[in-house]
Amino acid sequence: MNTVTDKNETEATTPNASIASRSITVNPAELKEFKGGNTRRKNDKQAFNELCESIRNIGIIQKPVVRTNSEGELEIVVGHRRVSAAISNGLESIDVEHKELTDREAMEQHLCENTVRQDLDFVSQIQASKRWLSFFNGDRESAAKRLMWSVKKLNERLELVHCCDQVLDALDQGKIKAGHALILSILPEKIQIGTLKRVIDEKLTVAELKQRATKVQLPLGTAKFDKTDCNSCKHNSERQVGLFDLGDEQSSTCSFGTCYRNKTQAYLSDQKNKLEEKYGKVLFFSESNPADRRKVDTTTVGEEQFTSGCALCSKRISILDDRPAHEGTVIESQCIDVDCNDKCVAALAKAKKAKTKKIQKSIPKSESDNKGIINEADAETTSAPVETLGTVEPVACQPSNVVIESHKKELVDFARNELKDNELFRLSLAVACVTSAHSKQRGFNNVGKIAAELASTKTKKEILDELSKSITNFILTSDGADNANAFQFYELAFQSIDGLADKAVQEWQPSKENISSYTIEGLKQLCSGSGFAQAANEQAEDSFKTMHSAKKNDFIKSILGTKFNWQKYAPPALLTLLKR
Repeated sequence: MNTVTDKNETEATTPNASIASRSITVNPAELKEFKGGNTRRKNDKQAFNELCESIRNIGIIQKPVVRTNSEGELEIVVGHRRVSAAISNGLESIDVEHKELTDREAMEQHLCENTVRQDLDFVSQIQASKRWLSFFNGDRESAAKRLMWSVKKLNERLELVHCCDQVLDALDQGKIKAGHALILSILPEKIQIGTLKRVIDEKLTVAELKQRATKVQLPLGTAKFDKTDCNSCKHNSERQVGLFDLGDEQSSTCSFGTCYRNKTQAYLSDQKNKLEEKYGKVLFFSESNPADRRKVDTTTVGEEQFTSGCALCSKRISILDDRPAHEGTVIESQCIDVDCNDKCVAALAKAKKAKTKKIQKSIPKSESDNKGIINEADAETTSAPVETLGTVEPVACQPSNVVIESHKKELVDFARNELKDNELFRLSLAVACVTSAHSKQRGFNNVGKIAAELASTKTKKEILDELSKSITNFILTSDGADNANAFQFYELAFQSIDGLADKAVQEWQPSKENISSYTIEGLKQLCSGSGFAQAANEQAEDSFKTMHSAKKNDFIKSILGTKFNWQKYAPPALLTLLKR
């Protein structure tokens, strides 16, 4: 337990001024390490000794930042070296800044402190590039902007993320150059380590290593790409050539590294495309740090939360391993919104505790004395669902932007068709447009001129028809307004016109246009939620499994080609847009 003394409350100024903070006094030895891991790769011993001397003389100038973690302990977010120096100096109390931070907020502040700085050494820049790329879920522009780098510089650093620790240490210590590391990074770890020793022992230049690397034998036995062409290739060897310390490897090897790597990259690209069709967003292992994601399934968040929220959420992704010798391994169902995931996991734990207590209360005292105390593990074996005892609503799904935009277009088209002959709506729209033009003093004279001409040549009915038709056609066609603006317009109509939203739900039917934006997993959830999957299996055993095991286009054709009553169902994403 930390000994904490409260000081005055303040407002945080960086990097997020909206986060409240307060100054407290704690024993530095009781502070826990940041669970996201300290991003500093090394600590300069001389610099650390100078920091210790400074603290002995004038104390800690800038307070370390801490937060209370999920276990109720105080955890260092910023200022690990200051805390270590305080402990080294024997200080039993220091002032720190306590902030209420989520995991993601804490990680952002930690990364900002340790990586967004001008004095980063080259190896630390490599590590920083990977951590920020992971933080922004593979978005290279955002990562480069936060590091205040160009995207080109970020990409150059990322080329070295596959270097093993021994290579990075050698680069850090000046034993090899960045050019050496770049060549070694494309090789499996075992080959990197063996080759590194020769580079250092023989003092190979970058050019000499590059020449040798063209002859390195890469194992074909573990390669994931199609090796049909390799069978008759002159670069297919049965033994290592002895240039690299590889040990006893598989007999079938390739000495044409460029071809090997190109085929591997093509394989990974093809695999990623296939996985994205099935799962949605896919990140390479090099783009995602394990600390920035969580496993999400029915066991971690509960069946109700997973089915109604997580399964179709855009934050649920898959990881494709692109590390040398590990290419092609898939890590499914990863949540990249760690804060949301933590809330869902905590909600399930709370529900389990409530279930345990309810079971304990339902057992007569005499029986409970004989049977002992029921724990959460025992409670899980009972038939009652955990979620039925919880009071927390499932966290809503965050559909992908592609799905949202698809349903927006669908609703716009529906509203256009429904309202095109609604005279009251058309005339109201005309009045609104004229009022808007008048209030902005823009185009009003032209409107008056056209109106005067119409008044002298047309009847009242013709004028009303012409006016409403011209304005309506401008707004209701894609030429007059794009789908995004059109949806904002029609969103008001869905909310105010009685029965319009109900009719949109009742008349919803799947079509190639409105379900093609879904992944295979998304389509499976739609089919399960609507009852389609059950109906298909009733027609023929395992019929639905056969459908979703096919390619996406074939799956969609099967859905559209199967007779099913969809009247009582509409996709959750569409219902959200209608605020239902």
